[in-house]
Amino acid sequence: MLDGFNTSEKEVAVGVEVKKTQAITRTVTDEKVSRVRVTVGVKALYEQNSQGDTNAATVTLQIFINDTPYSVTFNGKYSSQYLKHIEITELPPVPFTLRVERVEADSKSQRLQNGTLWASYTEIIDTQFAYPNTALVGIMFDSEYFNAIPQRNYEIRGIKLRVPSNYDPVTRQYDGLWDGTFKIAWSDNPAWVLLDILTNKRYGLGQRLGEIHMDKWALYNVAQYCDQLVPDGFGNKEPRFTCNAWLTEQKSAYELINDICSIFRAIPVWTGTELTVIQDRPADPVWIYTNANVVNGEFTRQYSALKSRHNAVHVEYLDKSDFYQKKIEYVSDDELIRKHGLNVKKVTAFGCTSRGQAYRTGRWILETEKRERETITFRVGREGLMHIPGDIFEVADNHYAGTDIGGRVFKSEKTAQEWYEKKRRFK
Repeated sequence: MLDGFNTSEKEVAVGVEVKKTQAITRTVTDEKVSRVRVTVGVKALYEQNSQGDTNAATVTLQIFINDTPYSVTFNGKYSSQYLKHIEITELPPVPFTLRVERVEADSKSQRLQNGTLWASYTEIIDTQFAYPNTALVGIMFDSEYFNAIPQRNYEIRGIKLRVPSNYDPVTRQYDGLWDGTFKIAWSDNPAWVLLDILTNKRYGLGQRLGEIHMDKWALYNVAQYCDQLVPDGFGNKEPRFTCNAWLTEQKSAYELINDICSIFRAIPVWTGTELTVIQDRPADPVWIYTNANVVNGEFTRQYSALKSRHNAVHVEYLDKSDFYQKKIEYVSDDELIRKHGLNVKKVTAFGCTSRGQAYRTGRWILETEKRERETITFRVGREGLMHIPGDIFEVADNHYAGTDIGGRVFKSEKTAQEWYEKKRRFK
């Protein structure tokens, strides 16, 4: 409930001149209407005599609710439009008609100005309204201080969502081991924003996916990486990744999931039993492949084209220090620009309101394209089924190195002690 705002009003414009020979009629059909406010008036109201003096004049209108009349009299001297509001509380059952009639005859003289009009009527509903799942603000002020409805700006945190029970979203600290349970709190950690979108049954995928099919433990590791403090470029520290997005319209679930994952440099992956995320972050290799454990001992190499490797990035973001206006953060590799010429890439950093985060996004794109220029393709046996996208492994290619740098042990008749002694001799 919102105290002080216990009515709902809908103004319906009429804007028709009321003449003696033609009454104006409108119909009200909403059964929730409690009161009606009728706005009528005069275009001007005065009478000039033969000496040129301007005097007051009188004109009367009648407002009918079905057949019940309400009289409105205008008496005075007005050189421009003048309106009155008549509120009628005793209403018949809907549908009922509103009718406005003029009592006096229409003026045919330029000396008498008493044209009448029906400007509008307002349907008023008296009740206490509930606004579930809504952030609502009500402001009342005296209209004499403003010539129009003033523009208002609000800085909001956003929706509350589920976060780990051992997590303080304000300090971004995790207390001890997590038992897998959640609590409700506000957080801008993109990992928990993603979980909310995936599991919420009102506006997310909760009805289809269900929490049991989401790898919350992988998200927990991702969230800790997002919360680590890094330099913001201005002498302070800030979280590595945050999400501050305003979703105002329906969007493809697949597109939205990928947008949120892009904040923390990850991709969503369905493992066959659950949905998890694979994040691009420092990690150790999980396996080594040599010519001995790939099909035909072959590694095929391909290299990215020079035109696909950008040396400058325009990152679009919403600047929280400037009322969340759209800004462009320019990130460049000046050495590559001098060497190959300017090659710009334009991206939009989803949910980004920090200039530092926008810069890190651009720098990551440049470094990724600069360093990851080679693609190695090979085929393996059943052991390859243990990998998931994002796994890091090493390649020991004898042909590429020009010498034997890897292989497979088929059989050994030496004891562990003999291998140890041999190793000592080679040292």
